[in-house]
Amino acid sequence: MAIKKEDSKAFTVKFPNSLLEEIDQICAIDYITRTSWLIKAAKKLVEKERILRTEDILAKIADKEKK
Repeated sequence: MAIKKEDSKAFTVKFPNSLLEEIDQICAIDYITRTSWLIKAAKKLVEKERILRTEDILAKIADKEKK
C-alpha cells in the first residue's frame, strides 16, 4: 500500500554555521537528509510543547476545582 505524502510548504530559515555543521555531521553519520532530520526534531519539540500545555491546562482545572 502506498503511503500518501502530506502537503508541505517550503520556507527559508537561517542557522548559525556552527549549528548547521553539527546537524550536517549527524545527518551524514545517520544517512538521513537535513530536511528529514529537521522535521523529526521539530515534531519532537512540538510534541513536548503540546504535553506541557496540556499539563498546564490540567493544573489550572485542578486549582479551580479546589476552590
